[in-house]
Amino acid sequence: MRRFVLPGRLVKLLEVLGPALIGLAIVWWGVVYGQVIANTGMAPQRTLPCLLQTSDLCSLAMSLCKEWHFLGIKRYSAELLWIGTGISLLALAAGTGKDGGGQNAGLRDGARD
Repeated sequence: MRRFVLPGRLVKLLEVLGPALIGLAIVWWGVVYGQVIANTGMAPQRTLPCLLQTSDLCSLAMSLCKEWHFLGIKRYSAELLWIGTGISLLALAAGTGKDGGGQNAGLRDGARD
């Protein structure tokens, strides 16, 4: 079976890009739903599922919130979180394939447990 191999620089880029996109998505969600919570009184725990997907409740909560912050962001989209997650998994898979993977992947000089 053929291994999935990416150039080292690309793997490093993906290792940085994936978590950065996830972090950006969480900040974006926090900015939007912070305003939703403040202006609608919606319980914070009810907004957590909105981080992963935009349900009807999430859309309704965003549309009911009429006051927006200085950045002017009105909506959150969970796709950024999922893209970041996919890129992180791709980097993880490519990085694991580079050194052979498995529990002894980090050992040098052929040493085994």
